[in-house]
Amino acid sequence: MSDYRTKKIALPSGQMIEIIYLIDPDAPADPIPQTPVGAAHDTDLALHYCPACTSDLVYPVAWQETGEGLWTVERRCPNCEWHDVGMFEQADIEPFDDAIEVGTEILLTELRTWTYSNMNDDVELLIQALDRDLIQPIDF
Repeated sequence: MSDYRTKKIALPSGQMIEIIYLIDPDAPADPIPQTPVGAAHDTDLALHYCPACTSDLVYPVAWQETGEGLWTVERRCPNCEWHDVGMFEQADIEPFDDAIEVGTEILLTELRTWTYSNMNDDVELLIQALDRDLIQPIDF
């Protein structure tokens, strides 16, 4: 298996798991947008959707297991500053955790893309400066 990568994830319970992602060379480069799944907290939206503005960027500020399969979760929407604290069942938390992982992966992919692009730009500028003798020993 040459096309894979691994990621360690800390679950809300404190357990650590390692996920192995197999890379499909035929897969599209852009991630597939997530759609609301399940019902949670007196609404038809999943926990990562804001009931005020329907943004899918809601994230947990804090969460704690409060009972057998029950979680107290404090959530926040960065778009409209909506805020909520509620108790949810494990079945509602799992898709929320999955959505957070998908969002994290999207952010990391974008970060890698921008970092690579910026490094390429910096290297090109350095090469141009070297070609024009714009860098002198005093610059170091």
